[in-house]
Amino acid sequence: MTSVSWSNNRGGSGKANGTTAWTVSGIVLQDGSNILTVSASDAAGHLRSAALTVVQSGQLSVAGQVDSSLIDRNAGNAVYIYAGAVVPDDSGGTGANPYAIVSVLQDNGGCSWNYRLGSLPAGQYTMAFTNQAASDAPNTDDAIVFKGTTTIQVQAGTSATQNFSAARLLRVGPGRSYASPSAAAAAAQDGDVIEIDAGEYRDDITMWRRNNLTLRGVGGARAHMRATRVIPYTPGNDRENGMAIWVTQGRGIAMENIEFSGASVPDENGAGIRANGPDLTVCNGYFHDNENGILGGSGNLLVEYSEFSYNGFGTGYTHNMYISGDTNRFTLRYSYSHHAKIGHNVKSRARENYILYNRIMDEVTGSSSYDIDIPDSGLAYIIGNLIQHGPAADNSTIVAYGAESASNPIHELYVVNNTIVNDRGSGTFVSVRGGTTAKIVNNIFSGNGTVLAGPGTLVSNLVSNTPGLVNISGFDYRLTAASAARDAGTDPGTVNGFDLTPVLEYVHPTGQRARPLAGNVDIGAYEYSP
Repeated sequence: MTSVSWSNNRGGSGKANGTTAWTVSGIVLQDGSNILTVSASDAAGHLRSAALTVVQSGQLSVAGQVDSSLIDRNAGNAVYIYAGAVVPDDSGGTGANPYAIVSVLQDNGGCSWNYRLGSLPAGQYTMAFTNQAASDAPNTDDAIVFKGTTTIQVQAGTSATQNFSAARLLRVGPGRSYASPSAAAAAAQDGDVIEIDAGEYRDDITMWRRNNLTLRGVGGARAHMRATRVIPYTPGNDRENGMAIWVTQGRGIAMENIEFSGASVPDENGAGIRANGPDLTVCNGYFHDNENGILGGSGNLLVEYSEFSYNGFGTGYTHNMYISGDTNRFTLRYSYSHHAKIGHNVKSRARENYILYNRIMDEVTGSSSYDIDIPDSGLAYIIGNLIQHGPAADNSTIVAYGAESASNPIHELYVVNNTIVNDRGSGTFVSVRGGTTAKIVNNIFSGNGTVLAGPGTLVSNLVSNTPGLVNISGFDYRLTAASAARDAGTDPGTVNGFDLTPVLEYVHPTGQRARPLAGNVDIGAYEYSP
């Protein structure tokens, strides 16, 4: 055995721990039926799966939300529960040992985080949240930091709610302490959460200089940052920065439920967000009708549950998103990028790229150049995406890797379990630079054109103009019962410690669900489901 993974059809997935025996702890159940699917693979590439239905009924003992400003998306987020009133300690340390450890999970399609525990005996408990649970080795005294500790009383037959809130909150909107985001930016301190009431904020050009800010639209809809004029450049004037509606200078900024439109600057390279500071996270964003949606980046840049449409000046130099070469890791997941104006739907010069479970399309009228452009090579994983090149596309290539250089230190491309449709009539599905490595496994290629131009290994792909999709002209790429893609895939394996096996599927618009696994993996972005 080389790996074991699990998924819950009600939300959640992950890896089991082990070498000869494999275990998973902290799987969160929802009320009602939960189908837990466990998939195991061995060194020879065999994949087997089994499913277990678990029914959770009755009231929860304790549940709650954890403010996203406390979350570390690259670590283990968990609530530790201790019997009695104690000082919380790690698992296996010298202090109190937790009665239970419950994972904190992100809500599907949203930017909020929650935990749920189904059963606790009546009594007093200490609750503590940490985002360092991944560093907590059993039977070792680890220095785990807890962000928020409280005691609660659990009564028999009832449920308790315990939330972990932001440290400091600034509110923006009509009648609030700050009338505009730029006013809140001037008052912000490192680590603040700034909640912006839903509504339109015209020409509120803002520079965010503080670190670890969480900027969040609230009120049931996105807060809309709309530019109605060209953003000029005046030295020393944040409101005339000549770059973008919002510019990040600080580190570790997260933006949630924000819409950006209309960004333009004198040199025709404006953006909704200009990411100058490192480690930007965007969740549930909407970028449309800008010269660029997002431009720049450094450190780690994550975009999830977001939509990009009709961005670009129209010259081919501006894009729905353009990630700079200063970015160590760029992750785009569960997002919808479409109708870029002559430029690319996704363009990234990052050293590592994780393009996972998205819908990237021109549809009927889109005029993008490449759907995905990784111009400087690098390490790139393109897994589980729906990719379509439209009849009006400006370029004949759909996915381009290393089209400009091999300046990034690693030259490896992995294209796994995507459904790629060419409605342009001819062209190239995947173009790979000479001297690099490409592995292309379990993809559906539909439409006329060359599957691979350049070096690469093709394994278990379905090349067909009739691949058996539900409604190819309507962009519904789920498999039909008669599809030749069913059970025809190959275990893609693990590379660089990253499992290439698809565990999720894109749900339109800007969502995801667990991918069911039964028997051999199906080819394409979807597993057949009757």
